[in-house]
Amino acid sequence: MSRSKRMKVIAGLAEDEMTTAHATLKEVTNQRNYVQVQMNDLKQYLNEYVAKLTTSGQQFMPIQLQTTQAFIEKLKTAIASQQEQLDSLEDIVKMAHDQWTEKRVRFNALHKVCQKLERDERVALDRAEQKLMDDLAAQNFLK
Repeated sequence: MSRSKRMKVIAGLAEDEMTTAHATLKEVTNQRNYVQVQMNDLKQYLNEYVAKLTTSGQQFMPIQLQTTQAFIEKLKTAIASQQEQLDSLEDIVKMAHDQWTEKRVRFNALHKVCQKLERDERVALDRAEQKLMDDLAAQNFLK
């Protein structure tokens, strides 16, 4: 097996790793986007809920105020939890992107090496063929 063919096998494996890393990056990015949407929805709901309370002008009994305040606090806790999850996913997305970039650079380097080896092998083969043709021509000339 020639060097270029062996290197092609290695480049193929590197391409598989790059593809897997890209799929992972897409997956964690989708997860992050989903969590971002959920958090935005919670924030929007909280803002609408508070706005509705303040514009209604309705009188509340103390127990209703406590219940309303507890609900608002639960929403704020949920938003904080979503933010923590989002921050964690941001770190994971960054790591996945770095890994994908590393795999892509490695694949591109190996691909270039394969191309160079193939080119070198073609040049060597062309030279050997030319030498053979020159030898045959010299033999025919001497006859």
